[in-house]
Amino acid sequence: MTHDSTGSDAALHQNGQDGPLAVPPVPPPAQPRASRGDLHDVYERLRHDILDGSIAAGSMLNQVHIAKRLNVSRTPVREALRMLQAEGLVEVNFQHRIRVVPITPEEIDSVYAMWLLMACLGISLTVPRLDADDLARIRAALEAMNGSQPAGDWAHRHIEFHKLLIMHAGDHIVTAYENCRTNSERARKSFMGQQQPYSWLASEEEHSALVDAYAARDQDRAIQIMSRQLSRIALTVMGNIDPTYEPTAIRQAMKLVARPAGAGR
Repeated sequence: MTHDSTGSDAALHQNGQDGPLAVPPVPPPAQPRASRGDLHDVYERLRHDILDGSIAAGSMLNQVHIAKRLNVSRTPVREALRMLQAEGLVEVNFQHRIRVVPITPEEIDSVYAMWLLMACLGISLTVPRLDADDLARIRAALEAMNGSQPAGDWAHRHIEFHKLLIMHAGDHIVTAYENCRTNSERARKSFMGQQQPYSWLASEEEHSALVDAYAARDQDRAIQIMSRQLSRIALTVMGNIDPTYEPTAIRQAMKLVARPAGAGR
């Protein structure tokens, strides 16, 4: 029987001498990753940190540091940053350095104007379709929110309450509304600061008035309250960034939704 010298015999030849080849040590099992390394996962984590202010506006971003922190390769980090750049949340300068885009009054003006319009459209589609169960859910959400504190789970309950106010608007409008809300987070958290206690108390009164308007099936009154609340917050944030800025988009949005309370009943 012939023997193939290129096979096992060759494997026994090392440094020109016959003898067994040293078996390389078996590498230790890979440590579990903190992240799946998936592009979507990295993108969502970075986007969340930027929008909630954990990564501050104007911060420089280092791909190596991000990859190490998330325990992933640089490839999903690089692609995620490209997605965030296309979304307008990060920018690349002439030295190829990446930073979180600074918050500008123009951004706030646009985001809040779109949010206001989506909210008012959602109200106009929801109020006429309300039934007793819907109203009971809204009232229960209001009570749960009023029973919580700003430092506790108030923010989460606040989001859930507002989602119920547009429950019959349809998926596309709800998604557009939620995108505006999340895009406003970093500016609101960065620049509302000392106005938060006042804003919370003012919102509590407006939320109760909103529920009363829903109970009365008065969509125009509800739109009036919602638009006033969102425009007040937007003007406060923009004023903290640049008191001289003229909020053209917000003013135009207010004109579009301005109707006398009760006109459409």
